Parts: sequence; structure tokens; C-alpha cells
Amino acid sequence: MIIVRLRGGLGNQFFQYAAGKALAEFHQTSFKLDLYYYKKHPYRKFELDKFNVPLEIASREEVHTFTGKNPVIRFLNKYDNYFHCPEVFAQPHYHFYEDFFQLPANLYLSGYWQSEKYFESIRSKIYEWYTPAKPFDERNETVIQQMKSCASVSLHVRRGDYAGNSIFGSASQEYYKKGVDYIRQHVDNPHFFIFSDEIEWCRKNLSIDKATFIDWNKKDDSYKDLWLMSNCKNHVMANSTFSWWGAWLDNNPVKIVTAPKQWFKRNYNNDRTPMYPARYYNSKDIIPSGWITL
Repeated sequence: MIIVRLRGGLGNQFFQYAAGKALAEFHQTSFKLDLYYYKKHPYRKFELDKFNVPLEIASREEVHTFTGKNPVIRFLNKYDNYFHCPEVFAQPHYHFYEDFFQLPANLYLSGYWQSEKYFESIRSKIYEWYTPAKPFDERNETVIQQMKSCASVSLHVRRGDYAGNSIFGSASQEYYKKGVDYIRQHVDNPHFFIFSDEIEWCRKNLSIDKATFIDWNKKDDSYKDLWLMSNCKNHVMANSTFSWWGAWLDNNPVKIVTAPKQWFKRNYNNDRTPMYPARYYNSKDIIPSGWITL
């Protein structure tokens, strides 16, 4: 059995599910999800059930078989990044772990797994599973048809939870200017669809002709924005897993995707590995080949 610990928002859930499912299919074993994070962090919500994803939820007893049956031991193990748990594999660093598919078939996975290299083997299934489970409302369906009928470009700005964050920072306005200019140089008559957690900031600070601001998918409907992005033909993404998946799920073989060259607030790619290597934020494997970094 493979159990993966889910945490974070929808983009992170997509990565964690895809990596764990790919490992389970490699070993032809069962695959379950640990959702305990969402009981402790109510500001985040489990959202995979809004998509056509095969789901099995692990019981607390099943999780504790891997992480420790004594609550004090579990706390200490988690604090120590599960170093003393032979059947728990905590992501050793941020970039792709080359020996991922050498891991055993009975394992608890803890990490973010933000690279398509983890799930290339099940790419076609991911495209099938990561589709909405229910039809959209008329307003969103109308926009999707508009996206399909023009040279549509999704542009995503993430701001809210990046404010004051020590690891992440919002992509600069200079990046968005470069992204828009690049699209206009390579796409005839582009129409930009703007997505953001601070859409009013975008209205005031982004001077883009021929733009539609998507401002109605709030709270429990926010996942719809990701699916709308995937229906665009080109993408100016943020340093965000949300718009990463919006771009990746667009199956257009000639799409243009621009991404910020620097994923984190500072560039870790040339740093020496620290004593606690899970904090080695080398982002070299996040952006797929063929996407344009600016």
C-alpha cells in the first residue's frame, strides 16, 4: 500500500496525488490518501473530490502503522522529518528525486513532489482524472466557449497568501509585462483572461488591451478558475502550482506557456545543500521543458 500525505491547496493536492498514484501503479499496489492535514488547517480544503479522481481515504489506524502508534512518538517523528520511520519517505529536497521509483511498495509519502517527472508514466490518466466531476454553470460554460473560439491566453496573478511569506513572493509586474509582450510577439490577436486572488489589484495595475477579468468564482468555486485556465490556448502563469496545473492540463500541443524564471522569493538553485535538505528549494524541475521562463 502507498499512502500519500495531502496538504496545501488544489495545485499541491494534484501534485501529491499524481506522484503517489504513479508509484502505486508502478508497484501494482493500493493507493490511499491521508487527509488529516485538513482537520488541523481549516483554511485549506480537500478539493480532489470535485474532480473525476479515484479516491480511497486511509484510516488513522492505517496511517499510524507507518508513522507510529504512540502520539508522542508520532510528534517526534514528524518533527524529525520521519528520519526514524523506515516505512515513511519524506521528500529529501525540492527537485526531482531520481530514485523515486526504487522506493518500496509499502510506504507513506510526505512531500510536495512538484515535477511532472514523477507522473509521466500515467500522464494520459491524469488528463482523464483531473476533469470536473459536475457540469459548470452557464456563466462559466459561456466563457469556456469564448476561450475556445479565440486566441485565448490565461494570465494568473497570485498575491494574497504570498504577502509576508518568507519563501514565496508574487511575480513582479515586470515579469507580467514580459509575458504579455512575448505572447503578443508569437500569437495573433490574443485575448487575455485574467485570474487572481486579488482581481481588483489586477484591474488597477495591469494595463492589458482585450482582457476579460474572471472575478466570480469565489471560495468553494475557486477550483473552477483552474479549469477555465486549462481551456485557454496559451498561458502566462504565476509562480503558483494553481496556474501550473491550469497550463499543464491544457492539452494543446502548440501552446505557449511563460513562467517566472525565479520560483521562490530568492534563487536557491545554486545553493549548497543545507543540513536540513528538505529545505533545499532548488526549483529546476518544476517548469517542464518547452515552457518559456522570463
